[in-house]
Parts: sequence; C-alpha cells; structure tokens
Amino acid sequence: MSLLAMSLLVPAAEVLEKPSGADVTATPITKDSAEVVPADWKEWAQWAEKLHPVTDQQGHGPDIGTDEWSRALDRQLKVSDAAGQGPDLGSQEWRQAVEKKLRPRAVQVPAKDRQLLSAHETVARFVGLTDHQCLGRTALCPDRCGESGKLATFAIVKYLRYEKPGQFGDPKQAQFLVLVEDNMKNPKVPAAIRDAILALKPGALVHLQWNHDYITQDGSKFPERPLCKLAPLTKEQAAQASPEAPAKAPGGE
Repeated sequence: MSLLAMSLLVPAAEVLEKPSGADVTATPITKDSAEVVPADWKEWAQWAEKLHPVTDQQGHGPDIGTDEWSRALDRQLKVSDAAGQGPDLGSQEWRQAVEKKLRPRAVQVPAKDRQLLSAHETVARFVGLTDHQCLGRTALCPDRCGESGKLATFAIVKYLRYEKPGQFGDPKQAQFLVLVEDNMKNPKVPAAIRDAILALKPGALVHLQWNHDYITQDGSKFPERPLCKLAPLTKEQAAQASPEAPAKAPGGE
C-alpha cells in the first residue's frame, strides 16, 4: 500500500482529543467511549449526519453543518413541533434535543476489535500542506466524498521507537501523510490535532506517533493508522531525543 493510501486511512472519528496544551495525544475510540459526542460544531454535524443522513447517497442535499442542513435535520427528527416551536437551531438546547433522539443509534455502533500490527514513534519535520484530490470513482468523488482537502506531509528524521507485533505491520516509514480537513472545511482529525498542524510552519520539528492497526468490526476487516501524538519540538529537544535500543533478534529492524 502506498504512503498516501496509508495516511488517508487516518479517520477523524477514530480519535479523541486531549484538551490541553500543544502536546496533543489522541486515543482510538473503544467500546466504552462509543457514546462520546463531539463538542466542535463541524465534528458534531458530521456525527449527526452519520447517524441520520440528511444528504442522500448521491450527495444531493444541503451542505453538512449549514443552516439549511440544520433545518432539515430539525424537521426530520421532529425536534420542533408542528407550529415550528422549539429551541433555536444550533443552540446547545437544540443540540441536546437532537442528541437525545440520536444517542440510541450511537449506542448501537458495533464495537471494534483493534489489533496492533506496528507502532511508530518518531521525530519528524513538517514539510507543509498541499491540496489533495480524491481519485475515487463514486458519485460523490472528488468534491463531496470527504477524501479531498488539505494534506499534511511529515518527513521522518529519526525513529524513537518501533514495534511490529503483527506479521503484516508496516515497516519503518520515510514519511507520514494525513488529511487534515476536507475541501468543505470539515475536520478529518480532532480539532486539537487539526489546529496544531495548521499552526506549524514548514521545517518545524515534531514528536509524531502513530499506529498501524487491524480492525474487525461488524463482520468487516480493514486497516487503520490513527495519529496518536503530535507535539512541537525545538532543535535542542529533537537532538536530545534518543532512539530506543534495538531489539536483539535475528532479522529485526
């Protein structure tokens, strides 16, 4: 699998943000956290759309998160009464009313069995952001599929830790790419990680950590590569970061 294909499998919905400082750590969603509802409006709208699609399979319908979309969601879920009386669209009270109707569906999300294939902890240099266009052939590609947008590229300077407990885990990489937000400005990673990446300047050094996981969910099997940690580093900190001692095993990395 190409590095681009690898990185674009990093899903926004699969990580939760740590709300403090520039050192941003993300944790994959587990069975116990399946009911977590995003606080950020754009992420919240994506969450609601996933559970109750306002847009049809051909992509027809209002843009997710707009006033028109909110009115359609309100009408379909019957949050307001027949006379149109109800909480203001987009208000906290309105969101809570929507969540009350959608939460039973969220609880039904099948649990994921996550197997670690390889773990990557690195010092990396931020190369920059580029506009990526999806080459898929669905009816929504490339503009409304959610896979086109701002792509962040990191060049790996050195590895601090590498583990490969799974036979088919990714080897050490020369670079890591991740889609930060789609071309409709919907975040593809949690808001804290997105903001940290967007604040970086080309050449900036970071502590970058990600996993290569193999997921089994509801009869489906697929890989995921969640971004676990992103923290800016000074040159001095990067120089002091020491690689983990290599394991003494025949044929090991």
